[in-house]
Amino acid sequence: MIKESLLAAEERETKLNKLGDTLQLLEKHVDFVALATAIDRAAARPSLERGGRRTFPTALMVKAQIIQQLYNLSDEQMEYQLLDRLSFQRLVGLRHSSQIPDAPRSRPFEND
Repeated sequence: MIKESLLAAEERETKLNKLGDTLQLLEKHVDFVALATAIDRAAARPSLERGGRRTFPTALMVKAQIIQQLYNLSDEQMEYQLLDRLSFQRLVGLRHSSQIPDAPRSRPFEND
């Protein structure tokens, strides 16, 4: 019989910590805030003056890019894995967020 628990998410997270989440180790040794600051200085993010969705913080996007490269994921697979995978959610800081960066979608009439 499978044991159900209202604290299942917390219990899984505790077990993941005990097993040794390598992405948490990466976060411990990489200063993502400093990296994001350097990136923002070199390539400013688009402003919202002309409208559009709010952008995710640079540090979050850097973490997502690193995961994407480490695991050789397409944009679509990265979106799926951020929705599905606890260790990815924890690293990018989206554990309790309903929003995630999504894969670019092709625009209708783009090739017309």
